[in-house]
Amino acid sequence: MNRSPRKVAISTASIVCLLSLFAVMLSACAGPGSNPKIQLTLWYWNRSIDDSLIQQVGKVFPNIDLQAEKITDYDSKVRTSMAGHHGVPDILGINSNISTYFPDEDQFVDLRTLGADSIKSQYLDWKWNLGVAPGGKLIALPMDTGPTALFYREDLFAKAGLPTDPQQVTDQLKTWDDYIQAGVKMKQATNGKVFMFDNINNVFSQAVGQHALQYFDRSNKYIGTQDSVKQAWTLANKVNQAGISANISNWTTEWNAGVSNGTIASFVGAVWMKQVLQDAAPNTKGKWRIARNPGGDGNSGGSFLAVTKASAHPKEAFEVVKWLENPANQLTAYKSLQLFPSTISTLDQPGMSAKEDFYGGQDTNQIFSVAAKDIPRFYFNEYSDIVGGAYSDQLSLIALQGKKSDQAWNDAQTEIQRQLLR
Repeated sequence: MNRSPRKVAISTASIVCLLSLFAVMLSACAGPGSNPKIQLTLWYWNRSIDDSLIQQVGKVFPNIDLQAEKITDYDSKVRTSMAGHHGVPDILGINSNISTYFPDEDQFVDLRTLGADSIKSQYLDWKWNLGVAPGGKLIALPMDTGPTALFYREDLFAKAGLPTDPQQVTDQLKTWDDYIQAGVKMKQATNGKVFMFDNINNVFSQAVGQHALQYFDRSNKYIGTQDSVKQAWTLANKVNQAGISANISNWTTEWNAGVSNGTIASFVGAVWMKQVLQDAAPNTKGKWRIARNPGGDGNSGGSFLAVTKASAHPKEAFEVVKWLENPANQLTAYKSLQLFPSTISTLDQPGMSAKEDFYGGQDTNQIFSVAAKDIPRFYFNEYSDIVGGAYSDQLSLIALQGKKSDQAWNDAQTEIQRQLLR
């Protein structure tokens, strides 16, 4: 007698129970190493972070999969993503314009809540302070810096009867007035064919950058009419009136020609200008030297790394940021990309010292490392570049069109107030 197969009814609850038991068994068999990796994203621009360090993150943090994307039109993409609150990465590189991100500080994790204060002493104080938004949040960790110094042609200084040794130049050109007097001597010795300064805009911006008080105080009150800015304005006009500026703008082919053919005898610039100068004037190899700034030390440039509120794993993201920017890795980044360190101990490492043929065998980092430690704590906000631009526009009119200094100053204030009221 044939028997029909017996039908067994399985409830939905039983199926769920069986599936759950199966999942638990699979997890147990897989072992502790099977947990999925934490996915983190990083945005940066070319030559802002050493690529080899990024590639090592997975080895240093086996539980993290870091997807790094090198962005070309960087600020535009970042701001578009942040405005739309869409596609924002876990970790974000920010350039020296960090103050323009202060209005969006609520989109960044306060790194102090993740323990950043425990490593604060490793970094240059003034650089660390630049990452603190007006509300008090530390929105980013320091990466590189841009301490400034005096670049000068040793052969042209000798021709003008000026000191040529970097220490002697530092000792004798202590102030901007000393520097201006040397410029007059250069003009006389070369029949007006060689100029001590490239342009008066650079004189102004570098002189302002040597002061703790610049365009705004910490309460964001405009203080751009106070002594430090007025003094810088006066210095720029002294240079113009003495006829010792070549009136050649930076980042132009004319500037490249000026430093190459000996029209420009010196300029104050950031450490990263070393490579710019070498690329612009390779034929002058061995003729340039570097001394301390007349008037005091300043900074131009340097970037940061931030953790955004978009991250689901801020703690892990900060661990990656800390590792990328620790003292040892900042030395690596200097050797590969010439990113000048923000970690104090790195400045004194043997790997930071080397004789440079382009600069006549001088170890120029001895100058920049000392300068980096001596820069005053200063403050930028989102309007600082706008204010600096207004002054720069008027200085260009003075230099190139003969505009009167008093009128130019007043017009700069009018434009600044117009911009601040927008």
